[in-house]
Amino acid sequence: MRTARFFVPAEWVAMSAEAFCIPAGSLHKQITTVLRMKAGDDISLMINDSAELECRITEITRSAVMGVIAGSIVKKPLAPKITVCSAFTKRDTFEWMLQKCTELGATEFVPMVTDRVIKRAKENPTRLNLIIKEASEQSGRLSLPVLRDPMTLGQAIGHTNGMVRIAMHETGGHELPKIHKTSELALFVGPEGGFTEAEISALEGAQAHIVTLGELVLRAETAAVAGVTKLRFP
Repeated sequence: MRTARFFVPAEWVAMSAEAFCIPAGSLHKQITTVLRMKAGDDISLMINDSAELECRITEITRSAVMGVIAGSIVKKPLAPKITVCSAFTKRDTFEWMLQKCTELGATEFVPMVTDRVIKRAKENPTRLNLIIKEASEQSGRLSLPVLRDPMTLGQAIGHTNGMVRIAMHETGGHELPKIHKTSELALFVGPEGGFTEAEISALEGAQAHIVTLGELVLRAETAAVAGVTKLRFP
């Protein structure tokens, strides 16, 4: 059986004492009521620092789950770093995009309001960050992607200064450029209907590579997932 993995606040872990304490709350309930874990069971805890702590529960009370830290696993940061600048779509498709791109290794998300955005996802940062957190736990990540506040296209272009910009466009684009693992990348994905010509011109003016993945027109959320996949696994 796979060991359960959870991201937790750093203050719940005492590295010097090689111990942890999870107070009463949603995670305590998940461990005790949903997963029905008990003393002696193993869990993994991450504090968003590229290390996974191998832990064992020693005591469970109504107020806390307590245990010891038996060891740790350290992994190299995901490469390349990919910031996904994605225009808003419907709530369910936008949330699906966040989940899948997190599983594929995106390191940052910038929601965008662009000219053709019609149905803007309801902005509930708590829910969106929970989706990112759960996808990170499930996929074996040791650090959480950052979710930025919504931006305009111009603001997103400014935010990605110093990154290699790549914009998905259904027509007139080129193949993906050769990517170095040490590069920091910004993947721009439009809404349903894609970017307008004026927006493509703005991206070109910012030295973005305008890219088409093939002859088929992809849904916005599919384009984001396909783009991250190509960048992570060229």
